[in-house]
Formats: sequence, structure tokens, C-alpha cells
Amino acid sequence: MRNQKYEPQFKPIKCFITRFFEEKELIFEQETEVSLPTLCTGDNIQICEKEYVIYKRQFGFNEDAFITVYGIKKITSE
Repeated sequence: MRNQKYEPQFKPIKCFITRFFEEKELIFEQETEVSLPTLCTGDNIQICEKEYVIYKRQFGFNEDAFITVYGIKKITSE
């Protein structure tokens, strides 16, 4: 029985990019070497001392990176 070396079809992921957009404006971006825990729609998050709620979440790949993009809305204090 011959064992062949496994050749992966895709390159390994070396970078994880997380982006937060308020409408079309990029509010915050972070690049890490390990995956961050994902947030769900309806979760609240604080960025630069402002409170936001997540209303949309998308995933994508870019060569050797995995990208998570969140759509966020500012929580207004009334």
C-alpha cells in the first residue's frame, strides 16, 4: 500500500481580518493571526467609547485571509 503526500487544494489561512462598518464608513479594522470569536446580529459592542448594535454579518476570503465584516448602528441614548 502506497501513501501519497496530501496536497491541500487551497493555501492555509494566515490572517484573520475583522471590519466594522457604520453604513459605508469603516469604523474599525483589526488583523489577527488567530480567529476572533464571531459576534451575532443583535449583539452590542463598544468601539472607541461608543456603543453599537450589530445588524449584519458577512464572511469572505481574500487569498490567504479570512474576513468577517459587520454592519453596525450606533445606539443613541435617549
